[in-house]
Formats: sequence, structure tokens, C-alpha cells
Amino acid sequence: MAVPAASEPSPQSIAQTIAALRDGGLAILPTDTVYGVAADIRRDDAVRALYEAKRKSPDEPLQLLFPADPAALAPYARLSPDAARLIDALGPGPWTIITPAVEGWSSPALAGGGTVGVRMPPVPTLQAVLAGLGGPVAASSANRHGDPSPTTCAEALASLGDRCAAAIDDGPTSHGLDSSVIDCSVDPPRILREGALPAATIAGHLGLAAIEVLRRAGVNG
Repeated sequence: MAVPAASEPSPQSIAQTIAALRDGGLAILPTDTVYGVAADIRRDDAVRALYEAKRKSPDEPLQLLFPADPAALAPYARLSPDAARLIDALGPGPWTIITPAVEGWSSPALAGGGTVGVRMPPVPTLQAVLAGLGGPVAASSANRHGDPSPTTCAEALASLGDRCAAAIDDGPTSHGLDSSVIDCSVDPPRILREGALPAATIAGHLGLAAIEVLRRAGVNG
């Protein structure tokens, strides 16, 4: 596949990206943390293609990027009390919250597990794509597995452009660091990866004096 030319955000580029996703293609999209590669969650074939493009093990779950409205989560995620508390306190931002998936819903993005990683990046370009698509996308950082996460569209294209049908260049990401991943499917919650959102901030919103941190952001899968 030829590497797509990156487009600046516009109604036309957003419409083209939505069409590519609906057709089962992959798209490089901006988030608040790093650039992501995305697939329509309703297309299992596209989700599998995302794993292949990244050379990522299908045993490792993907994130889901949602519209900035908690109501959009209902078909996919059951919010634990801690997850609901964090989303209410933090609003859209540089976090990924792990919470139980809705029973009866399945996707290769779950990697056979019963939890889902929820993301709500407050990026207007991304939110416009999600609104037009009418649902969330499965996503991961737009790099080959094990390489540094891209903070510019050019870096993402250099790594995965040959596997994507569309790319939107919205400039460098605002945080330049992977999202913090908070596992709220366990009690007490723990941080699987501390990234753009500090552990102390997360602990404070959960009413905890401290929270376990398993690893710091760096190379992302």
C-alpha cells in the first residue's frame, strides 16, 4: 500500500478519514498524548489488520478511543465505581482507564479478556472523526511494536504509513507522552503505566494516599 499524504484537519480530510475507516482501512490520528493508529471497532477485519500492521501480539488488548461523552461507553464498557469517579473528576484527558467490558460484546481488540481500555482524548479533530463515524475506534500508538511512540504525524507515517489508508496531521501532540493507564477492574486500582497524568493526581481523585505503579511511560506497544 502506498503511504498516504498527510492532510491538515478540514471537513474534507475528516470525511475522507471516516470513509477509509468505514471501508476497513487504518488511519493515523492525533490524540493529546501521541499519534495513534485506529480501526473501526465494528470491523473485526480492520482490528486484526491493526495488530498485523504494528506487529503486536493479538494477546495484548487495544485501547478504544471514545467521543467525549460518558454515554458513548454504554454499549462497550461497564464502569466500575472507581472508573466512574475518575472519568467524572478528570473529564477527557491523557488517561486510559481499564474497566469491565459489557457482557455479550466481543472484539479482537479485547484479546480474549473481559476488560476494555477506555480513552477520551480532548482533541477536536479526533472527536470530529468519532462523531462522523458514529462510534469508537480501536487504537494503539502509531509505531511498530517496541519502537518509540510518535508525537508527530511524520513520525507515525515513517513507521506505519505503508499500512494505513488515511492520516491527519494536527501538529505535535500537546503532551508528547503516552497516556497513563489505570486499572480500575481491580481493588484497589493500580497504574499499569504512568504517563502524562501523574500518579499523585490519580491517587488524589481516588481518595488514596498512594497508588501502585507498575511501570513508567517510555517505549509503548
